[in-house]
Amino acid sequence: MLNDHIKEDIKAAADIVEVVGGYVKLRRAGSNWQGLCPFHNEKSPSFNVNPSLGIFKCFGCGESGDVFSFLMKIDGLTFPEAMQALADRYHITIPERTPEKDAAQTHEALLTEGVFSALKFAGLFYYKTLVDAPEAEPARAYIKKRGFTGEFVKKYGLGYAPDRFDALIEAAKREGISGEYLAEAGLVKQDENGTKMWDTFRGRLLFPIFNPAGKVTGFGGRILTADKKSPKYINSPQTRVYNKSEALYGIHVAKTEMRKAKEVILVEGYTDVLQLHQAGILNV
Repeated sequence: MLNDHIKEDIKAAADIVEVVGGYVKLRRAGSNWQGLCPFHNEKSPSFNVNPSLGIFKCFGCGESGDVFSFLMKIDGLTFPEAMQALADRYHITIPERTPEKDAAQTHEALLTEGVFSALKFAGLFYYKTLVDAPEAEPARAYIKKRGFTGEFVKKYGLGYAPDRFDALIEAAKREGISGEYLAEAGLVKQDENGTKMWDTFRGRLLFPIFNPAGKVTGFGGRILTADKKSPKYINSPQTRVYNKSEALYGIHVAKTEMRKAKEVILVEGYTDVLQLHQAGILNV
């Protein structure tokens, strides 16, 4: 079986509207796209494609699924064949199979999965700290000053890192999350011998950075004090799931609106994105 992370990479890269549009004439219908179902005869369109969820559904015959199952149904492909077709189309390499490579890939896949789990846990930990902890009051005041609502903060997962060297480490330890995963995710730093660890983010308002599939890949942290010795912002380091030169903050929300508007607005900072999104301008 192909590794799940390869499948997710392909699914994140594949534009389901583009793929389905090669077989079905689609027109925009609100946030979805609509056309005549290719799986049964109909005169009124009941076939819908939802780009934000990456799925299709026909309300006439009941056929539904994702971009892989669409190709399997429409072209009679097996799942590996559909995977390969999309990988070729969107320039994603599927590694060759050998027992040795399978073992190495399994280890890599498990490590990547562990990193994503650590990042998800960290995002929830930082969010809960922002909402509940008395020490996060300066962060809540800053958010209020910028005009962000509670529901908006929850939607974008804003958080606060306690101003301690081991707050995340101790919380992760209680949940059984390996220090290796924290380090691989860039959430902690280590000394040269790897014997001591400390939290990367401390005393900062945090902006989780999501990939197009909606998974947390890293964080940007804004300082809330007038400490001239510390940089105003620090970001997650380069990891197996986060490449700063390839990441665009807000892409998981903006991707659908970019397609609809046929343009994207690039701005400088995290709060620039958030303020425009809150104002209803989402292709940012």
